[in-house]
Amino acid sequence: QTLPHIHFQMSHEAGGDEMALRRRHPPTAAALEDEDLLGEILLRVTPLPSSLLRASLVSKLWGGVATAPSFRRRFVAHHRRPPVLGFFKKGDGELVFTPILNPPDRIPRARFSLRPGGDDEDFSGQFNSWVLLGCRHGRVLIVIRFWPMLLVFHPVSGDCRSVDIPSDFLQCVRDFSGAVLCAAGDDQGHVHGDCHSCPFKVVLVGTREKQDLTVAWVYSSETGMWGDQVSTTQPCAGLVYHLPGMVNRLPCTLVGNVLYWLLHGSDNGILEFDLDSQRLALIERPSSAGINRGNSRIIRLEDGSVGLAVFLYPTFNMWKRKVSSQGVASWARHKIIDIHKIIGLPRRIKTGKGAIVGYSEDANAVFISVSGYLQYYAFIVQLESMQSRKLNQIFFENSYHLFADFYTAGTVPAIEPTQQQSIVPAIEPPQLQGT
Repeated sequence: QTLPHIHFQMSHEAGGDEMALRRRHPPTAAALEDEDLLGEILLRVTPLPSSLLRASLVSKLWGGVATAPSFRRRFVAHHRRPPVLGFFKKGDGELVFTPILNPPDRIPRARFSLRPGGDDEDFSGQFNSWVLLGCRHGRVLIVIRFWPMLLVFHPVSGDCRSVDIPSDFLQCVRDFSGAVLCAAGDDQGHVHGDCHSCPFKVVLVGTREKQDLTVAWVYSSETGMWGDQVSTTQPCAGLVYHLPGMVNRLPCTLVGNVLYWLLHGSDNGILEFDLDSQRLALIERPSSAGINRGNSRIIRLEDGSVGLAVFLYPTFNMWKRKVSSQGVASWARHKIIDIHKIIGLPRRIKTGKGAIVGYSEDANAVFISVSGYLQYYAFIVQLESMQSRKLNQIFFENSYHLFADFYTAGTVPAIEPTQQQSIVPAIEPPQLQGT
């Protein structure tokens, strides 16, 4: 996680062959003064928050290369997957950011945390009735049920925008969930994780009060408007255990330009919303026993297809959804992995139990926990390389929101916690106009 040391070595010999070799191959020091070559070297630096900042301090030349916007775009395109900086959860009325990296890449908790109601006592109780819906493409989505409205928070810049929830949506649904995503699709060559200035979309899905049909609405920050309602053609209950007025806290998964939600209930299905075709449908999930919302997550596989990760301790299973040329969909086991080969725990853990408590499509990584009698372990696992790292955390829930971003320390002015807290309370509830 540190910049590589560049070692220069000179020979004491001065033979003719060596002198000729030196003329053909410039010294390493001279090569590092070549701006193009230096750019290629820095391009391969690990994309951690301090890496480019530290490189920029070496010299004026290095600083010019490392901070150039054109290099920044190349750097993001080269790495493609941003690192997981930490995770978000709700705690004591505050959106709490918990960092997971070690110094010098560790980001202070206060840097990305937010108190939606601010310090104003008149707002504290009302604003505390909020739920964290999702975290994706550098943004966090919060629903405040009291107003009701949505907040789209960008932790890196500190920007926090309000979006009105359509009254027609609220009047017809008994439970709902939502997602935020960058408006730029993967097929446009855009790399997520550095979407600081891109427009965004918000998706709300909910179950109708009477027919058990599920409806979806899509908001665009470019137009500032919600699109037309989309509905399933068959009953689709199970977003939140059939409890009226509740919000689904388990995040959905974005694969390509399609969102997926795991459902509750006897059918154990998956809700699928295609943003391109505006099609909302119910699909089946693997029929294997032991799958539940605590040990499974819908994931994006390395080839871009839809997958399902299931942690049945001590095995970590991956399923893949396939669609035949005739349009028939089915699930097949993709991988079966002995988790002990990944996380390095002793094989005998008394009454061991595994859970998947968070997932990031941006980094393609999961948080997992293993618990037993007076034992508890937590890890982050990158699903393509299956490399893991132990976390000094205890997870009590199964819906933590991983935050991945190509954040470079020093590139965006830090916003003091008091400044962040003052953003939302300035909103007047009856006159909300949204973004």
